[in-house]
Amino acid sequence: MIESFVEGRVRLRSPLLADAVFAERLTSALLKIDGVWKAQVNPRTDGLLLEYDKKRLPLSALKEAAPLLNCLDHLEELPPAEHLSTLERALEALSEKLGSWRNREY
Repeated sequence: MIESFVEGRVRLRSPLLADAVFAERLTSALLKIDGVWKAQVNPRTDGLLLEYDKKRLPLSALKEAAPLLNCLDHLEELPPAEHLSTLERALEALSEKLGSWRNREY
C-alpha cells in the first residue's frame, strides 16, 4: 500500500518486500522509469522508498499512476506462485502509463 505520497517521494509498504527476489524485480523495474533516481527496499520494515525527479515526473503524473503503485495490496492476496508474473504486468502498465503521460502535448 502507499504509505506516503509527496512530490519527489513515495513510500510503499508490503510484506512482499521481504522477499528478496520480488524486491529486486520491483526496484530494478522502477529504476528503469525515466525520472526515478532511487528505489530502495528495507526488508526489515517491509518498505520501499521511491525518490524521483519532480520536474520529469510531476505529482500529477504519479497520481494518475497511483492505482498501479498500490497494486501490492492485490498481490498480497494472490498465491505466491503468481506474485512475480502479476508484478510484471503491473510494472508494464505503470511504465506505459507514465510513458503516455510524458508524450502528451502541452
